[in-house]
Amino acid sequence: MSDAYLYNGQRPDDHVASCPDCGAAVALLDQPGTAVEPPPSLRAAVLSMARRRRSPAAVGVAGVATPYAEQVAVMDQLLAELSAPQWEAPIARHGTVRGLVEHLTANDATVAAFMGLPGRDEGAPAHRRWREQAGSLLERVSASSEVLMGVEVSLAGTRPARAPLRQAMIQRTFETWTHADDIRAATDRSRAAPRPEHVHMIAEFGLALLPRAMKGPRRDVSATVVLTGPGGGTWTIPLSPASDHVAVLISADAVGFCRLLADRWPPGSFPYAAEGDPALARDLIRAAATLGCD
Repeated sequence: MSDAYLYNGQRPDDHVASCPDCGAAVALLDQPGTAVEPPPSLRAAVLSMARRRRSPAAVGVAGVATPYAEQVAVMDQLLAELSAPQWEAPIARHGTVRGLVEHLTANDATVAAFMGLPGRDEGAPAHRRWREQAGSLLERVSASSEVLMGVEVSLAGTRPARAPLRQAMIQRTFETWTHADDIRAATDRSRAAPRPEHVHMIAEFGLALLPRAMKGPRRDVSATVVLTGPGGGTWTIPLSPASDHVAVLISADAVGFCRLLADRWPPGSFPYAAEGDPALARDLIRAAATLGCD
């Protein structure tokens, strides 16, 4: 503290000597009492409560446009490589590769229509129809404001649900990747995973939908999910607003869990480890497999 500093015309030492409140404060600072050691469970309890109450950070425009752009580019290249017979290769859920691309185009159209894009040219080839719509959607989203990212739209899938546009774009990324893997499998190509940070985003998207996918009465507990490998992380998910403690901890591979979310891994054979309530763990795994876009 500078000697030039005056408080009500007094130097600091003179003021402390004449002020009972400041003198007591300095005495406490100079001779603090014995520190009280917090109970060992306090840190864990505080962290658990913070995870359950903390809202996920909002994802900006670039944060959802970039992953989608990458998966569109990958799918575009994959479709360009297909031979005429490979377009007719069988795929269980949608008949053929062509049928799958038409399905993806229709699901993309939900968000495209919300963004004010014109309808598709139904007479164009399937590849071009999908690519032109996906490209226009990407351009429109990339030019959007952060405010628009928070507006709710309908999600694709058999379960009616609405979510902010940023979440719908993560779903578009997720579905495009999933169907690219479907086409790879149908044409004897190796599967591929998105970047780890995009895997993390997809897993977080699916986990946020998990409570509403659970069947039966709501349980007043939370579940902690630990995903390992590229794109992994730890999430604690309240299964009801009244969740008061973590009843189960599930651990699994992050990319594998995303494939489970897409219903590309039968829940009965999905590899995971669980601590706590085994029945709840099984219910969560079964519910996760219902969140795909088919």
